[in-house]
Amino acid sequence: MGSAVIVASAVAGVYLTASPEGASAVPTTLYVATSGSDGNTGTLKSPYRSLEKAFSTAKAGTTIEVRGGTYYPSRTLRSSISGTPRERVQLRSYRAEKVRLDGSRLGHGSSLVSLTADYWTVSGMELRNAPGGGLVCTSCARNVFQDLSTHGNGDTGLTLRGDDTNGNVIRNLDSYANHDDATGGQRADGIAITHGSGSGNVVTGSRLFHNSDDGLDLWMWASPVTIEHSWAFGNGRNRWHIPYFKGDGSGFQLGADRSDAPSPAHLVRSSAAWANTKSGFDAGGNTGALRLQRTTSFDNWSKGYAVAGSRAQLTRNLALSNGRGSADTGLLADSRDNNWAPGRRATPPLVTTDPTTAFGPRRPNGSLPLTGFLVVMDRTEIGSPMN
Repeated sequence: MGSAVIVASAVAGVYLTASPEGASAVPTTLYVATSGSDGNTGTLKSPYRSLEKAFSTAKAGTTIEVRGGTYYPSRTLRSSISGTPRERVQLRSYRAEKVRLDGSRLGHGSSLVSLTADYWTVSGMELRNAPGGGLVCTSCARNVFQDLSTHGNGDTGLTLRGDDTNGNVIRNLDSYANHDDATGGQRADGIAITHGSGSGNVVTGSRLFHNSDDGLDLWMWASPVTIEHSWAFGNGRNRWHIPYFKGDGSGFQLGADRSDAPSPAHLVRSSAAWANTKSGFDAGGNTGALRLQRTTSFDNWSKGYAVAGSRAQLTRNLALSNGRGSADTGLLADSRDNNWAPGRRATPPLVTTDPTTAFGPRRPNGSLPLTGFLVVMDRTEIGSPMN
């Protein structure tokens, strides 16, 4: 593959595409710093100033190392340049320095980062204040989004969409306080995997909270998604005084059927939802064989589990103090060893119901914070292990 050149796009943004063979070589590692200049060579001692410049130069195998500081792109950072299994494209903070990408200077509805590319790793930075989404990946495969924070954006924090979206991993994401004021709060989720299809997509170790719509939304997604070791809480409240507010407020919204595809059997395990304005776990019209294993739903305003009409399999789940009951499983769901089952102890002893520690800093490896919140004291294998 040759190097990258900028081409015209119908949508404003920095856009990469493949250049002809024989173009000048691109360094394997590019550096960006707030003290740099786009007239520099992109080395550690002579860094670029803007991410726009780095995006326009990158190719398969390029690592973009971003020095600490706050960056204000003037256009959406776009790329259709794919890496390969051996030569990924990497966008990351330099030696864990604190990097903030701020979209407050972007045009109306613009996202901060928009990828239509495979084999990228984006890690160790904050994406905030975009008029649109924080990061949008369309019909992309084998990407890793790790140790990111997406917040205060005008649409969903991190979105996967489109067909042929396969094998992506969202790991250790904090996505919070995203809110779409212009559309009444009904669009901005923590994560949305929506309007598309593709196998092998995984969400793990994520905290999705205080978003205007849902924590995680799988609306109109045609393929199974795995969600594990993730928390969704406090979603759906109008914290921004948005007129005519329409936010839904499910913790995990598990989709709806598509007429052109079988109902997807999403898997949710070792996860928890609390203090959402709708249900903790909501089938959302998905009639498929959803699998919910060792999850906890606590203090949600509606039901703990709203899966009536689906063929859900619910195993060893824990529902406590939800406003409209523990679970609505309907006639089709298979419910086993959950705390609402006859003969089960309805409220096992918990270490604490105070969520303060769940807001705490992540562990050094990026995983969820240590907490006793909602942890069952007697080591009964029911409910989320909260790790």
